Parts: sequence; C-alpha cells; structure tokens
Amino acid sequence: MENYVITIGRELGSGGKHIGELMAQQLNVPIYDNRLITIAAQESGINPALFEKADEVTNKVTASTVMRAITSPFQSVGNFYDISLSNEALFKVQTDVINKKAETESCIIVGRCADYILRNHPRHLNIFVRANYDDRVKFICNRDNLTPAKARHLIDKTDNQRSEYHDFYCETNWGDSRAYDICVNSSLLGLEGTAQFLLDFAKSYLKI
Repeated sequence: MENYVITIGRELGSGGKHIGELMAQQLNVPIYDNRLITIAAQESGINPALFEKADEVTNKVTASTVMRAITSPFQSVGNFYDISLSNEALFKVQTDVINKKAETESCIIVGRCADYILRNHPRHLNIFVRANYDDRVKFICNRDNLTPAKARHLIDKTDNQRSEYHDFYCETNWGDSRAYDICVNSSLLGLEGTAQFLLDFAKSYLKI
C-alpha cells in the first residue's frame, strides 16, 4: 500500500505540534516541523540561517515596499527583486523536501504549507487544530513562562504571520475549514483526547 502523509496546521497554543507527536508515536512514523529547515539546508547547501529568517513569515510585496525599494538610494530595483525571489527560492527548496518525504515514507508534517503542497498526494489527510483563546493563552504562558499579556501578543503575531505566509504561497486560506479534511478544537477533549480522536479518524480514513 502507498505511503500516507498527515499534515497538521495549527493555531499557536492549540497544542497541534504535541498532538502530532502523540499521533506519530502511536503510528510509529516520523514527524517533521522545523526540522525540515535543517534537512532543506543540508540537501541544498544553503545556510540554515536563511531558512530560519524566512520561516513561516511571508515576504509579501506591497505598493509601499516597492516604492521604498525604487526610491531608496541604497537599494536598487534589481536588489529588491533578488530579495523577493530569494524567499520564493527557499520555499521551493522546502517544497521539494516535503514532496520527497511524502514520496519515500509515511510521515506527519506540521505546518510549512504541507496541506497545500501535498494536495495531490494519493493518500493524505489534512488536519487543522484550533483551541479556545483563553486555553491558548494558558498554554503559551506555561510553555514559555510568559505573562498573559505577552502570551496574547505572541499568539496574535504568530497566527498573523502563519496566515500571511500560508495564503501568500497557497491558493487556500489558512484556518479555513474548506481547506482541510478535518478541523478540531483541542479544548474540547484535551491534547491526549484530541490526539486519540484524530488517530482513530486517520486510521479509518487512510485505512492504516
């Protein structure tokens, strides 16, 4: 039977990554998130710092950015487009790594626009994990030892970055239920309960 791949999009603080790790343990498959940056850097020979700088942050071109690039005495139009294209090139390298992993092994991939990149994979399941906002704040406070105010700021900033990054490179919208096979609220069952629910669903849907 062909390899399968499970992709997980997630709101910050929803526990999506942890849920993916629990599922990966039960399924005995690897899970990839920002480790794909290291793999992409190794396979391409590109400095991993460049991937980290562009990590899930879009280089969206706006009219004001274009105008600054054109009028700035320190930046040529050519240099501006070189910078713009560099992020697209990095995304292409990550895309190649994601496709290669999905072709050669069953796995779980968290983030990285994998839901869209692997949309034509013959055996895939796209999941999106959200949670109640107050629960997300508590999760980030505990995980990162932040005050509630700082946790809320980090959540809003990160979700916005993930949304812009995803929507810039994909034809679907981040977090839109129509872009995924199943969307869950981890506040309802907790992380372990949600992981088990999704595991049962995945086994049935993918015939594992």
